[in-house]
Amino acid sequence: MKAIKDIARFGSIAALTALLVAVPFGAGAAVKREGAWPAAGAEKKVSLEFDGKPSAGLKKLAHEAGWSLVLSKGVADGETDVHIDVADQPADVVLEALFAQASVVARRTGTLITIVRDEGTPETATAAAAGSESPAPPAALVAPPIPTVRGEDREALGGLVTVEANEVVHTVTETGGSAEVRGTVTGDLVLVGGKAVVKKGGRIIGNAQTMGGKLVLEEGARVDGDVEMVGGKLERAPGANIGGKVSGSGFGHDDVHVEVDLDDRDALAKGTSKLGGFAEAGHAIAGRVSKLSLLFVLGCVLLALMGGRMDVLRVEVAARPMRSFALGILASMGAIVTAVVLSITIIGIPLVLFGLLAGILAAYGAVAAILTTVGAALAGHRTSNVYVHLLLGCAVLFVLGAIPYVGGVLCFVLAMTSIGVLVTTRAGGLLDKRTRPLV
Repeated sequence: MKAIKDIARFGSIAALTALLVAVPFGAGAAVKREGAWPAAGAEKKVSLEFDGKPSAGLKKLAHEAGWSLVLSKGVADGETDVHIDVADQPADVVLEALFAQASVVARRTGTLITIVRDEGTPETATAAAAGSESPAPPAALVAPPIPTVRGEDREALGGLVTVEANEVVHTVTETGGSAEVRGTVTGDLVLVGGKAVVKKGGRIIGNAQTMGGKLVLEEGARVDGDVEMVGGKLERAPGANIGGKVSGSGFGHDDVHVEVDLDDRDALAKGTSKLGGFAEAGHAIAGRVSKLSLLFVLGCVLLALMGGRMDVLRVEVAARPMRSFALGILASMGAIVTAVVLSITIIGIPLVLFGLLAGILAAYGAVAAILTTVGAALAGHRTSNVYVHLLLGCAVLFVLGAIPYVGGVLCFVLAMTSIGVLVTTRAGGLLDKRTRPLV
């Protein structure tokens, strides 16, 4: 068996060597390395089987090698299919094999690999342009390396927040004021009302999120993540780069798509490492158990202190569940519009924050009342203990909430129904001056 493995291993090495040597190279075809690459043989070894375009195979290689990848779309122009079938070979050697018929530049900063076309020296490019009838295409845009420092958070209520050129900060949060980014934001840019401008050379490595505000991306500005607009406006110059998706706007992607491993981005911000599949599953289950435990405790407190008002909520949801669900959707839409309008003014922002906190607390109480009603429907013939009913309802939510898609729909229905019940009963009679407190 050992002899067979040795033969297979030798065949794999021979195939890789033959691919590097015997493939008909184009003029000057090679992978030009720039940056800090490990010594020969020190790179992580990978096993890869692939048929297709080199740029597509590069993504699989980056995943196996643990690289973060920035790939210019210009690399894919004029590619020829390749076949790669190697076992236990250094990742940088496989990279050379992938682009044996192309000339590219691979720049490395830590685990970040940037691949662009090798346009040659400036003199060569000028000579080529002079001898050609059509001008040479412009060089592909390349995302700069991610900073190795995290930076501090910047938060402001009104006024102006400025990130100067060559300055590195983490999350920038501006409420009701203005923000100006000339340097690098390693986290997110969050704008509630007001205006944020990302100048030429400014970069947001995370996401840009605005609610009721205006985001301006000037030429040369860059957002590596997504741009999310809620009731706001986006002004984007032709030379502004967005690596992710734009929601709430009709703009598309740029010519350069930035692919940065989210785990690596989190490691930059928090110093955490990647979790395995079992660890992630355990973490998710522990998180759901913790949330449902807090919901159960809150429900027990409300049942003990405000039993009469909780009974009003329970009766309403049992009598008219569909009506409560429909009213919840309408009330949610109205609340969002109201929050956006109020967030434009500085005076309205504290009202929005207070209303949001009060609404979340009330909605959790209504959810506890609904779960108590569900538990009573299942075990009411055995016990009249409302705390047992609440516990059973939480258990049902835990089981059904773990089902893909079904869990998301269930949580949405539960949230909308809880809001509708609060609207119908005026928060269990709490907001109705004509009704005496039910305690």
